[in-house]
Amino acid sequence: MEKTKMKDLEGLNVGANTYVVGYDTKAGKTGLIAVSQISGNLPWFGRKWAKGNSSPVGSPVGDFDLGQTLAKQLGLGGYLVTDAHQRTKLSPTNHNLLESGGAADLTGGAGHYQWGWNVPFYYQVYDDDHYFYETVSLGGPRPGFWNYYIPIGSRSCAGYAAMDRTNSKLMSVVNETAQFRGGNNDASLDAAFNSQLCMPATNMAITAFRTAARKNGTLWFANERVMQYITAALKRIIFGNRNIQAAFNDTLDANGLRQGGTGSGIDMPTAWESAWKYYPYVKLNVGIDQGDFTGILSTTINDNGTQKTIGNIPSFYGLKNDYKYLTAMSENMLLQCNPDKSQTLYVSDNIDGSQMNLSSVAGLTQIGKGPVASSAGWLHAKEYTLKNLAFFPKEELGGSSSTFYCDGYYNPAATSGLRGAVLLGDASSAGNAGSLYLGGSHAPSGATADWAAFLCEYAEAFTTQPVWCVEN
Repeated sequence: MEKTKMKDLEGLNVGANTYVVGYDTKAGKTGLIAVSQISGNLPWFGRKWAKGNSSPVGSPVGDFDLGQTLAKQLGLGGYLVTDAHQRTKLSPTNHNLLESGGAADLTGGAGHYQWGWNVPFYYQVYDDDHYFYETVSLGGPRPGFWNYYIPIGSRSCAGYAAMDRTNSKLMSVVNETAQFRGGNNDASLDAAFNSQLCMPATNMAITAFRTAARKNGTLWFANERVMQYITAALKRIIFGNRNIQAAFNDTLDANGLRQGGTGSGIDMPTAWESAWKYYPYVKLNVGIDQGDFTGILSTTINDNGTQKTIGNIPSFYGLKNDYKYLTAMSENMLLQCNPDKSQTLYVSDNIDGSQMNLSSVAGLTQIGKGPVASSAGWLHAKEYTLKNLAFFPKEELGGSSSTFYCDGYYNPAATSGLRGAVLLGDASSAGNAGSLYLGGSHAPSGATADWAAFLCEYAEAFTTQPVWCVEN
C-alpha cells in the first residue's frame, strides 16, 4: 500500500463497501470491519413507487453501492444443497462445475440443484403519504421499521423439480433416467417426441408434492409461498420494476443499476394442448452451461417430429423458467370464497416444516380481502396487500398487464368454499403470468398436466410475523 499522509486523505461516503481495519485479540487476527457494523448505519437498498402512478417502474432508494452489488452480496445463484441443508456454490459461469472448479453432479448424488442465497437478510415493506417502498438490509434489521427476517434458503434452480419415482421423493435434479421421469410418469412416451424423461413432475396434488418434499428431511417444502414472495420482491428491488415480463435490458441505468425485466416468458410448442396434452416440453437441463446468467435463453425441442426453437426462457441469476411455463399450487396459501364473490387469503405464519391445513381457515392468519368479481375471470388490481410475506390483490381494480403490479388474478366469482392458490402461470397465460400471478378457481385437491412443483428449503425455521426494530 502506498504511504499517504493523513491530511491528504479524501473523505469517504459510508456505503456497503466501506471498511476499517480491526484486530481481534482473542483470535490474534487482523481484518476488515464494515463501518456499518460500528456506526449502526446498516447498508440498505430498495425501490419506491409513487402512489397513484400507474407505471410499474420504481426509483432507487438507499445505498446505491449495495444496489449495484446486491445479488453478489446475497450470493444469488446456483448451489448444490444436501438434505441436511449444506450448500456448495456452483460456478457462476457454468453450473456443470463447482465454484472451486471440480465437476458438479446434478443428477442427485451430491444434493439438490437449487437456486438461492447464502446469507440471511432483512426485508421491509412500507409506505408514506407519497410512496410505496420495498427495501432489504444486510447485517441486521433497519431501525425504525418493521422487519421480516429471511434465513438462507433456496428453490429448484431449473424452475421446477422432479420426482424420484423409486423413493417417492421430490428432488431438484437433472437426470435422464426413468427413475426421475417427469409428467405423470408415463413410460410409454420414453421413445416418443413428447418423452417426459428429464422433465418436471406434474399432475400431482399439492398435498402429494409437499409430502414428497418432506422425504428430504426437515424444512423442505413444495411451492412454499415465502420463497415465491421473496423471489418476486428481490426481482422488483433489483430490476426496479413490478412488471417482471418487461423486456430484458442488459444496459445498466445512469445509477449503475439493473432495469427492465426478464421478458414475456417461454414460447409454446406448436400444439401444446393436442400433441403434448399440456405436459412439460422443456427439459430441466436448459441453461445449465450458462451458470448464474441473467437474461433470456432458448432451446430446441422435437415438436412432433419437427425441430422447434423455444425462446424467451427467463433466467434470473441462474433461476430458470420461474413463471409462464407450468403453474404451481402453493402449499401454504388458502383462499376462502365470500358471498359477495370476493376471496380472502389465509396463511400460516410458522415456516417450521409443519403442513398447513388446506381444509379449514381455523387458526390461520388473514392477509386480506380481494376484489369482487361480477363473473368468473381475470382481474388486475391497482394495489397489493404485501403482508406477512404473502401477496394478495386489494379491492380496487384498474390495473392491467402493463400497469401497477401487472400480473393477473383469476377470481371464480364463487360465493362459498375454499380454493388453493395457483402460482406462476402456464405457457398459455400471456400477460397474466408473472411473479404475482394468482389463480383462485381450483380446489386444494386439484391436479392437472401443467401443474408442477418447485422444491424449497430453508436453513432454519422462522416466522412471517414482522418485528419492529427500535431506533438507536
